[in-house]
Amino acid sequence: MANRPDYEDLINASASAEKLTAWIIHELSVFNLGNTVDFNFLSRQSVGGYCKALGIAKNRNWALLELDKIAPESPMGPNVVPEKEAVAVLAQIKHALDKNILQPKEGGKPQMDIISDFLPKGRRYKGAKTLGHLWEFQYALAVELEHGRTRGANVTNNHPLLTAMVVLAHLSEDKLYYARLWEMETGGELFNATLEKKPTRSIQEEHIRARGYLQSRLQEKLKVS
Repeated sequence: MANRPDYEDLINASASAEKLTAWIIHELSVFNLGNTVDFNFLSRQSVGGYCKALGIAKNRNWALLELDKIAPESPMGPNVVPEKEAVAVLAQIKHALDKNILQPKEGGKPQMDIISDFLPKGRRYKGAKTLGHLWEFQYALAVELEHGRTRGANVTNNHPLLTAMVVLAHLSEDKLYYARLWEMETGGELFNATLEKKPTRSIQEEHIRARGYLQSRLQEKLKVS
C-alpha cells in the first residue's frame, strides 16, 4: 500500500490498539508470503507504545520487564499476567477474530471460537458456549512470555500481541492446552524436587490444585459437548 503509515507514525499519532493490532498482523501476513518487512514494532519503544494503547501503565512497558515483574506469582501458585492487562490483550485477540484478521486453524479447518473458554461465562461466541476462565488466559500469557526476554532466546520481546498469538497457536492444538500444562509442569517440578531431595510441600499443594483444576475443566468439556 503506497500510503500505508509507518508503525512509529501510528504510535506518535496515538492510534488505537485496534489499529496497531491490524497493522502488526498485516505485516506478519506479508512476511509469511515471503516479503521483506520492517519489524520495528518489536523495538522497546514500540512495545511500550502498544502497551500504552492497551491502557497499560507507563511504567509497565512489557519490553523493559522480566517475566516475574509482568506476571507476579498468583495465590494459585503459578505466575499470571494481571487481570486488567490480560483483559486488554484478550480484547485485541477477539477484535482480530471478529474482523477476520486472524483465522486460526486446527487440522486445516477454521477454529474461530478458540477463545470462548476465556470469555465471560453465560454468553456464546462464534456458536460456542463461553466459560469464563480468564485466569487460565492470564496464566497462558505468563507461560508464553518465556519466548520473550526471560530465557535468552528472545523471539517476541515480550510484545503482548505476539505473546497472545503464541497462546493461540497452542490452543489450536488443544483448547485445554494450558490446563493440561499446569498439571504437567507441577508434576515435573514435584518429581525433580523429590529427586534432588528439596522441600516439596508447596509444590505438592500446587500440583493438587492443578490436578483438580484440570479435572474440573475436563468434566466441564464433557458437559458442554
